[in-house]
Amino acid sequence: MSFIWEASPLWRTIVRSTRDSRPLFFTFIASTFGASTLLWYGTQKFTNPQLDAHAMAKLRAKSGLDARVVSDVNKQRLGVLLKEVSQRDGASLEKQEKRWRDALDGRTTGDKDGTTKRHFGWK
Repeated sequence: MSFIWEASPLWRTIVRSTRDSRPLFFTFIASTFGASTLLWYGTQKFTNPQLDAHAMAKLRAKSGLDARVVSDVNKQRLGVLLKEVSQRDGASLEKQEKRWRDALDGRTTGDKDGTTKRHFGWK
């Protein structure tokens, strides 16, 4: 791939100029960073338009049952974890750390029936 750049007279001029001048070197770095940032911003702006509240409500209404079930389960699990933290039921530090590790792994061990991934068909 370097043969493309090495054969270009413009690239050779840029390399020669930036090698000799420190301010020009930093100007070149800033301009390439600025150009790539503008390219990124333009791409994000045009491919991911901002959705207003009406459009978000429409998307949520069209969501499938499985997405709503997963959302409800996640809210319940988060509620259980936050309840555990707020109560501080006198459990040992090791037990609390085990609960948090399990939660990060996708299991909830703090509710009544000890719900885990297995109940949802995950292995």
